[in-house]
Amino acid sequence: MSGTRRKRVGGRTGGGNRYRRGTGMTNSEDQGRAAAVDLSAPIAASVDTVWGILTTATGFSEWMEGNVTFEPRAGSPFRAEFPAYQIVLGGKIVEVDPGARRLALTWGIESGPDADVFPAGSSLVELQLRPDGPACRIELRHTGLRTAEAAAQQEGGWRFQLSKLDLKANRADLAAGLDHTLPEWVAAWNEQDAEARLAALERCCREDVTFRDEWTALSGTGMLGLHIGNCHHYMPGYSLEHTGDIRICRGEALVGWRATGPSGQPTKGFNHIQADPDGRIHRVTGFQAG
Repeated sequence: MSGTRRKRVGGRTGGGNRYRRGTGMTNSEDQGRAAAVDLSAPIAASVDTVWGILTTATGFSEWMEGNVTFEPRAGSPFRAEFPAYQIVLGGKIVEVDPGARRLALTWGIESGPDADVFPAGSSLVELQLRPDGPACRIELRHTGLRTAEAAAQQEGGWRFQLSKLDLKANRADLAAGLDHTLPEWVAAWNEQDAEARLAALERCCREDVTFRDEWTALSGTGMLGLHIGNCHHYMPGYSLEHTGDIRICRGEALVGWRATGPSGQPTKGFNHIQADPDGRIHRVTGFQAG
């Protein structure tokens, strides 16, 4: 949840209604401008995936790791419970615009620390998604905060939460993408026909894919196809399969494998894969177990 991290900020935020020299604004007006959070962050996932997280109670709950309840419509109550922190946030949905991919809601503490100075619904959080190729960017504005110090506390919390949003959204997209591209990767390694093998690699990899393991370091689907062909030439009966669960973190995945050669004795290891959110592979480093 935002605002659970505390941070001291130097400088004074009070001072009545006196004008600050050279600004043309009173201290209270300047403080009002400072008491806001404006952030913009890249999210390595599609707009559709991120919008689904922001506008469903299940997605919002998984994002913030709490129990969040609301309906994606203006006027709906918004409530987020965080038992581990003994805090409940409260507010209401102000705007849901699927076309513009914009969500706005009021925000504050219903119960818990600082509920007296930051009550439920006392501030406004605006979230705007913008497409950025296969990924997107999120813009966040949090206004209605009492002081610059309060804004700094909220900013620290929101930076943490946006990083988590990037993690969870990318993990969802990349898992779905790898479901399509990893079978093509395995098929390419098991294919003995050169043209069919190259076609499989082109369906799952960037043209400039890089591959590194204990036997080679190369770039490009063409060179990778030749390397796989050599594996079949010098190791008749060579085959590859994936094993175990896929572990995904911020555009990268660990994928277990088992290879069998002429002796019939399997070799095990894992691949460290870097891929686009849609699963298209652009870098693989192979490791042998033990």
